[in-house]
Amino acid sequence: MKRLQYFALFILLVSVACGITPAAPTATPSPQPTATFTPPPTNTPTPSPSPTATTDVAATLVAKRTETAGGVLAELDELLGDSEIAYQEGKLLWQEKSPITVNLSGPDGKYSEIDDGLTAANFILKSDVTWSATGIIVCGIVFRSEANIAEGLQYQFLYMRLSGLPAWDIELHEFNRFKNSPSSVQYSSALNQDNNATNQVVLIAQNEEFTVYINQVRQGKFYDYSKQSMDGRFAVTGYQDSGKGSCKFENSWIWGLK
Repeated sequence: MKRLQYFALFILLVSVACGITPAAPTATPSPQPTATFTPPPTNTPTPSPSPTATTDVAATLVAKRTETAGGVLAELDELLGDSEIAYQEGKLLWQEKSPITVNLSGPDGKYSEIDDGLTAANFILKSDVTWSATGIIVCGIVFRSEANIAEGLQYQFLYMRLSGLPAWDIELHEFNRFKNSPSSVQYSSALNQDNNATNQVVLIAQNEEFTVYINQVRQGKFYDYSKQSMDGRFAVTGYQDSGKGSCKFENSWIWGLK
């Protein structure tokens, strides 16, 4: 270690004697950072998500009702197109979602209410009614009824198969008892009395007038002199004398009249 020190001192003395001044160490310049060109970010707009199509539930329901009403109106055009009844000014009040069946075990009488929020005074009602029984059976429609359908004042349209004789009538009932009949009993060859037969009824109630079609055959116009033309509720009904039976109501609707 001392030899190295002596050698360094010797070199220094020689340099001074010869007039050589050691150059100051040159600072090595730090390399300058190379400027790198960075392109500006491309201003690419982020696409906004397309609005999700929202189903307009109200509009869909209106469209369905309009389509349904159009189908009922087509039936009315076929049946009543040449009549004086201004059904075009009315509207669809109710249409069944599924058949309504009244099951009976005689002697028995039952009813099944149609839409407990529905009432009407002037209307057209249509239903395909199938009766099934070994004996006497009555299938019918309750209309213009007071709130208590079991005992309230009401009208009933009734199909009757009495000992093989097909008949129908319109009756006024109160407290579950017959009061009078605006039509009296009518016998009609248009009625199919066979077991499990289906008969279509179209009942038109307008003020004190009732018009009836059975299997698209007009049965006549009948007047109600008791003038019980009230706004009321609807139901379907059945009566069975003995054994088991049923009344099935399908393809039913109610069209309101002014």
